[in-house]
Amino acid sequence: MSLKDSVSWLLIREKIKERFWLGSDTASQEEVTLNVHKSIEMRGINLWVLIFAIFIASLVLNTNSTAVIIGAMLISPLMGPIIGMGFAAGTYDLDLLKLSFKNFLVMVGVSLFASTLFFLLPLMSFDRSELLARTEPTTYDLLIALFGGLAGMVAQTRKERTGTVIAGVAIATALMPPLCTVGYGIATMQFKYILGALYLFTINSVFIAIASFVVTHMLHYKKQAEMDKAREKALRRMLYFIVLLVTAPSVLIAVHIFQRSLFEDNARNFIKNEFQFEKTVVLDQNVKFRSRKEPSSITVRLIGENLSESVVENLRSQMEKEPYHLRAVRLQVIQTGSDDRLDVSALQLGYSDLLAEKNRQIEILRNELSMIQVADSLDEVAIVRELKAIEPALASASLSGHISYDAAGNPADTLLVCMVECEKAEKQTDTGLIEQWLKVRTGFRKVKLIID
Repeated sequence: MSLKDSVSWLLIREKIKERFWLGSDTASQEEVTLNVHKSIEMRGINLWVLIFAIFIASLVLNTNSTAVIIGAMLISPLMGPIIGMGFAAGTYDLDLLKLSFKNFLVMVGVSLFASTLFFLLPLMSFDRSELLARTEPTTYDLLIALFGGLAGMVAQTRKERTGTVIAGVAIATALMPPLCTVGYGIATMQFKYILGALYLFTINSVFIAIASFVVTHMLHYKKQAEMDKAREKALRRMLYFIVLLVTAPSVLIAVHIFQRSLFEDNARNFIKNEFQFEKTVVLDQNVKFRSRKEPSSITVRLIGENLSESVVENLRSQMEKEPYHLRAVRLQVIQTGSDDRLDVSALQLGYSDLLAEKNRQIEILRNELSMIQVADSLDEVAIVRELKAIEPALASASLSGHISYDAAGNPADTLLVCMVECEKAEKQTDTGLIEQWLKVRTGFRKVKLIID
């Protein structure tokens, strides 16, 4: 590399460093410490705001309103103690670490008590999707918490702190809904909600704290206590162990969800592509991914002409081939007469869907027919004679009805095109009057008048 190339590379590197450098507007350590102390306090206004936010979030989880639950996450002070623990660990401030952890426990305890109390009231009747969405945390939740924590701590250490970033982190990491879901699990004694939501909250809390620790370490804030290399090494090992302990289950859950989604997609494609028969229709289908006790299974209920055993065996043989890859999957085909317990509700639902589709097609055909009838029902001779009475200068006229179509090929509207040839007249032809008269006379909503 020449000297000129070396200088150019150094200049580029300096420019990049200057662009990404965080030290230019970094707040002093005293300012950051003061802000962290304010945010970790779980007493007075912070505690009441937390309780109100918990009640709002719990109520929203019952009504399944995503917009309002975002508001509950915005007003809750849950992130304060978590960022405080990461900042205290990064500066070796043991007093601040103890205070942050103490307030973190108070925050969790109050949140669980408030949400459990709410769900013990006779208001909750169904398991809403907003609750169910927070019982299967994955690696994606881990990454969201990590990057959200990095963004939140960077914003916390600026001279001009921006509430927008911190509010956005509070929404993205979703600390409030998992705690409400744990309260629901305790109130209804459903451990799947307790364990899943509590694990999601733990993931978010741990990785926000670790992200805060990383940013604090990068900014080289002054250590509040001296720590020898052996203790520092032990601290790092403990952090690595916590990260591994929290991460491992989420990876396993993510793999399980991916396998289940892939299986369900392949199973639905198999049913859609292979169960195509002229006199036999799929009435109902049930796809189950494997559990600890049972293998994966596909149950298909048919109506119409029964399939022979050889056809069913051929279907089973197709399951293992590309593109389905449904190996070791049990296929159960229920046909008319093979099961006395016919699902009447499923039969009604199938016929209802079929009837609704037929009605929709009939309505489309009716619209097309009405447009064609309007376009073909013009009495051109009578219209031209009447038009002569309105416009004495009329020499000749021709009319034609047209049907316009949308991009999908469906009839959209009708248009009347009228070409008029006029003799020389003293006054100008009133086109507006003629167009309005043609609309009333012919029934067309749109008229295109061309005058020669």
